[in-house]
Amino acid sequence: MKKTRLPLLLGTALIIAPIPALAQDEADAPETTRMALDRMVISAGTEKVAIDTPQAVSTLDQEDIDQIQATTIGDLLEGMPGVNVQGGVGQLGQGFNIRGMGTAIGDSDNRILLTVDGVTKFYEQYRMGALFTEPELYKRVEVLRGPASSTLYGAGALAGVVNFTTKDASDFLGDGDPLAVRLKAATETNAQARTLSGIVAVQPTEGVELLGSYNYRRTDDYKSGNGDTVAASATQSDSWLVKGRVSIGGNKKHAIWASYQDWISDAPQVYDQISAATGNSLMRRRVHDKTAVFGYVNDFDGSKIFNIEAQVAYSLSKVHQTETTFLGPLAYSDFSYESWQAKVQNTSEFDLGGDWTTFLILGGQWSTQERRNPRVALDGTVTPGAGTHPEGDMDRYGLYGQLEIVWSDKLTIMPGVRVDWTRLKPGATVVGGTVLTDNVTDSGVSPKLAALYNFTPWFGLFGSVARTVRMPNVDEIFTRSATRPNNPDLRPEKSDNVEVGFTLSFDDMLGKGDRFRAKTTLFQNDVKDLIVNVSAAAGTPYFQNINRSRFKGLEVEAEYGIGGFFARGNASFIDGKDRLTGNYLNTIPANDYRLTLGYADAGTGLSGGWTGEFAERQDKVTPGSFASAGSGLATPGYTVHNLFFAFKPQSGPAKGFEFRIAVDNVFDKQFRRHLSALAAEGQSFKFTVANTF
Repeated sequence: MKKTRLPLLLGTALIIAPIPALAQDEADAPETTRMALDRMVISAGTEKVAIDTPQAVSTLDQEDIDQIQATTIGDLLEGMPGVNVQGGVGQLGQGFNIRGMGTAIGDSDNRILLTVDGVTKFYEQYRMGALFTEPELYKRVEVLRGPASSTLYGAGALAGVVNFTTKDASDFLGDGDPLAVRLKAATETNAQARTLSGIVAVQPTEGVELLGSYNYRRTDDYKSGNGDTVAASATQSDSWLVKGRVSIGGNKKHAIWASYQDWISDAPQVYDQISAATGNSLMRRRVHDKTAVFGYVNDFDGSKIFNIEAQVAYSLSKVHQTETTFLGPLAYSDFSYESWQAKVQNTSEFDLGGDWTTFLILGGQWSTQERRNPRVALDGTVTPGAGTHPEGDMDRYGLYGQLEIVWSDKLTIMPGVRVDWTRLKPGATVVGGTVLTDNVTDSGVSPKLAALYNFTPWFGLFGSVARTVRMPNVDEIFTRSATRPNNPDLRPEKSDNVEVGFTLSFDDMLGKGDRFRAKTTLFQNDVKDLIVNVSAAAGTPYFQNINRSRFKGLEVEAEYGIGGFFARGNASFIDGKDRLTGNYLNTIPANDYRLTLGYADAGTGLSGGWTGEFAERQDKVTPGSFASAGSGLATPGYTVHNLFFAFKPQSGPAKGFEFRIAVDNVFDKQFRRHLSALAAEGQSFKFTVANTF
């Protein structure tokens, strides 16, 4: 597919969608469908509209999540510009990649921060994924692309941040309603999928909201476009969410809240969840993920000086492996990441006179994480980890500040800085009869400056410069063997990122009530002291600061709506090279484009449309002895068509009812996304029925 496809697709979005609408009587044109770039963004500082945020950010709301009918978190994210799933295709094997940064062995969130209700999630295990959770738990997903997002979330977000927000009772309770119940059932033909979901929301008294949710999900391994069964694509999970909020003194912005979610998968499966390379040898894994958080918010009755958000949290991601005789004489082995976290943040507002307003965000974070890997032999002997998966602890501390200077609706200037400290403590792992005893400490400063200026009501320019550091983790510092030492002298990775872009915002462009929005971002991210696991001779550490890499690219988001008709498109072009050797980086996705054309009728609740996914051939790879599907092998381009339909009345006796049909991969195309190790799913019909009462 040639690179001229982008103008073709965007042109289609701008030309085809208006044609039927122009035939309408302008005076009778219904309200235009909702626009993604007009949505509020809550993760980039103070709340602001996405198109007016001086950095690249994309959001999914509840309607988007419902329309996707996702089986995995990867299904939710893969439609966003610059965001790709890397590695496996099932719930247990997916890693993530933003702007070409990520790896296929499960440690992608070394450079991507993943948060659930503000709690940082992390998991790394050879041939396993990075995040274990259920799409049905969430009502909102925000992806902040680029290292400028590190300021508010933590050192290490060289690629970006993905924030997940769980459902609340207020999402289902109407004014004065004491009780709401939502039941949902879904199925899928290809993988014989079955999903059941139940939600109970209660308001026992004014100011008290409680929610309970349970989700059951089962799928078989799906078939690809050529009819082959794809191993490691099955899903078996159960998940729960309990959440509550209590307002104090009748003020909803002065409240305490708490949530607990629990996700479990317990089933026989192939060892390699990334590429199924270990064949049909089965083992049993019980994967258990817990997230608990207690929060407090207080706006001090509308004070402009104090608006506090604070929380403490607990997180556990644990894999219990049994029936692993093909790996050696083990009774079982556990792999776990357990952490306690705390965060406090205050937002102040200052009126500088005229149309000038300034917001100051100050905050601090702390976390302590334990990485454990007891391996229990058949005779009961316990080995604490291995040289290539060492045990250890990581303590993190961070302080940050972000200033937002706003002049009317014309200018936003956003400087920020973050300072982080880490301390790594080795565990009890024995290699060659020795145990490491020395702690390793690091620190880093991450400054940024972003700005947006609207020259006219319809045209704006934005840009940012940011330096972000990522300190080495337990695996990188303490990995060793009998012939290769660990590397306590690893330097933090450093990212220097520059972004520029423009926004377009037109109303009544081709017809009364129509809207057009577009946001284009050009970026270049230079990373030096990149930490890489290298193949080298005895006496050389596994992890080394080996090279300098440059990631650069272009992201485009555009949408048009008139009446109920809408067109949305996005495109992403990314290149990446090792600047020392000139070699291509094998974490760079194919250039891809997505276009959606549809119609939504607010009066009847009917909506439907078509989505096309287009990818170019990706042959800018560096083959090697370890090259494999998803990492180092070229992929051909492809075109995939999807259809969707929904009936969701907004009024009348059927309000609360929801019925959805989707056909994914309509023509049963055989294809593999470039960063995926396994073939994508073939044709599949999806059905969802839900009711809220």
